[in-house]
Amino acid sequence: MIKVFSDRKDKPTRYPFLKPSDMGVGSSGRYLSYDPIEYAISKDGINWTSSFDDPNLDGAYCYKAPDVQPANPTDNLQKVGLMDGSRLLSTSYSTRELKMEIYFEGLDEGDAELAYDALQRFLISRDPYWICFANWPQRMYYVKAKLAAPTFAGDRHWTCEVTFTDLIGLSRSVGTTQDPVMGFGNNYNAAPQYTFNSNSFTVVNHSDVMIDPERRGHPFKLTLQGSSDGKMRITNKTTGDVFTRNLTYTKDGTTAFNGTYVIDGVRPTLNGKSDDYYTNKGVITLQIGKNDFQIDNFSGTVTFDYPDWWLS
Repeated sequence: MIKVFSDRKDKPTRYPFLKPSDMGVGSSGRYLSYDPIEYAISKDGINWTSSFDDPNLDGAYCYKAPDVQPANPTDNLQKVGLMDGSRLLSTSYSTRELKMEIYFEGLDEGDAELAYDALQRFLISRDPYWICFANWPQRMYYVKAKLAAPTFAGDRHWTCEVTFTDLIGLSRSVGTTQDPVMGFGNNYNAAPQYTFNSNSFTVVNHSDVMIDPERRGHPFKLTLQGSSDGKMRITNKTTGDVFTRNLTYTKDGTTAFNGTYVIDGVRPTLNGKSDDYYTNKGVITLQIGKNDFQIDNFSGTVTFDYPDWWLS
């Protein structure tokens, strides 16, 4: 499983119920007046760095993470002749803003200025990255950050608003269907299944959008481990998508195979070698909800591996 957040046993926390013997010198530095929200960033969505693991950010904590965000759909319309209104050609999700609030309390003015510098160094980058918040730990956003100037309340206290531009306009699951991070709001009503040993089965897409590796660029990998006597055919009966390997001008004059067949996005490979030439160039998509599949002329294991995408 992907590890997103810190393993620290002494994470900063709000004051608990304390006994008189727990009070005294040093107790004020261990606890806060609010529950800090941990956040972590990653360039690849796999290897993460937590804000709680950066010692330069001690004392500078998130006290308000982004709220549930509305999607920002953009419609592509076309006027047709003298018809009233317009025709909808397509809809995509545009960028949106996420806001986070940071509070810092330190030793003196110099400490406060160094903390802001550390926060800026942690969040500002020329390149976008993934960010995940501990109050919604199974979702991540692809963002670029911009910091407002700190608002000081005395020499050693400040607050700062951080604005993230969500470049995709959707949240993505941390991990994929083969390595999921479970959590509230995933739309799962039961333990999902994405590995099958039969030729007829149902795959449930729990995303809020259609999984489309060709037009939307969604990561999607379908792996078939086994053998075929020839003319393998994959059909998503729900969407009507068909992928076939039935051309007979292979080197040995047959479309039979034994090994690992992978459809990675729109690129098929057989045992690691490109196989696009011998197919119908078909693309497999997943509609929202249930997708009924039929695979003909194949015997073995079928695995679906892709991330979920949500509106919030």
